Amino acid sequence: MVNLSKLHDSISRTSDEPLWLDAPDAAQRASVAKVSDEAKQVATDLITKGIGILRGVQDPTICQQVIADYQTFCGQSPDLHASSLDEAGREKRLVNFHNYSDAAMQIGTNPRLMSILDFLFGAEACVYTSLTFKYSTQQPVHRDIPHFATWPRNYFVGVWTALEDIDPESGPLFYYEGGHRFEVDEAEIWQRVQRDRPDLSHKDALELALDLYNGQVIDTAPHNGEHRIVEMKRGDVVIWHPQLPHGGSPAIDPSKSRWSTVFHCAPVRKQVHQHDAFFEHAGREEPPSRYAYKNAYNRKVAVAGDVAFQ
Repeated sequence: MVNLSKLHDSISRTSDEPLWLDAPDAAQRASVAKVSDEAKQVATDLITKGIGILRGVQDPTICQQVIADYQTFCGQSPDLHASSLDEAGREKRLVNFHNYSDAAMQIGTNPRLMSILDFLFGAEACVYTSLTFKYSTQQPVHRDIPHFATWPRNYFVGVWTALEDIDPESGPLFYYEGGHRFEVDEAEIWQRVQRDRPDLSHKDALELALDLYNGQVIDTAPHNGEHRIVEMKRGDVVIWHPQLPHGGSPAIDPSKSRWSTVFHCAPVRKQVHQHDAFFEHAGREEPPSRYAYKNAYNRKVAVAGDVAFQ
């Protein structure tokens, strides 16, 4: 467990300051911090690349148990499972499976990873939500931040675990290395939507703003980072910056599984907000709290939604 008082000495930040990983001297701060070499390396990689890769972190037996629990859940909820299938008969992503599966909860609260997150945030880390996948999303390049907004920005990471050896034909995770540093002006986008489309409902205006934001990421990322595909074995983990452009590669063989789970993590004292607040909320103060917490494996876990396919 990282000593948080020492973190504040070595990182030197206050509660309303930007995330220290985004500071101009972040690399120097990481190099002198009193933490493990592994934590320093992850921090350095997030600062320079936007992503850190860790090998063999999760117990393979627990990874396999998550898959078994998923199959049990689907068998116990046949109607819900049937309604989740896409046109090809493949399950969509499963939200907050850690609230059903103790094995998934163990992955999300892994002490080794949580200690690293304490360092990255400079504060006690917790689990916000999770997504579990049987198949690749094949999702276009995007950033997480519109859906996982904090005040100040970027107090969030995605922590993705391979539950099986990822077949390169299954649609593996890809990202644009270094692409977490280009700017997209969400305030300008929201102002433009309000000015140019007064005919839209509030909900539709927010959806258009999100589409325009995502469009800029799609257009800009290839010119501001190196396209990478992550080769992952069961138990390997990646941690990414909330501004990292990433997605799911097209599946060469859509029948092949890509068992994986991603936990969305933030400091306990900073709550995560969704895309409406991302575009609309102004000022330094964060919006009102949205959720409470429960305890699991010596960590706080947000009470932020039921288990559901999405």
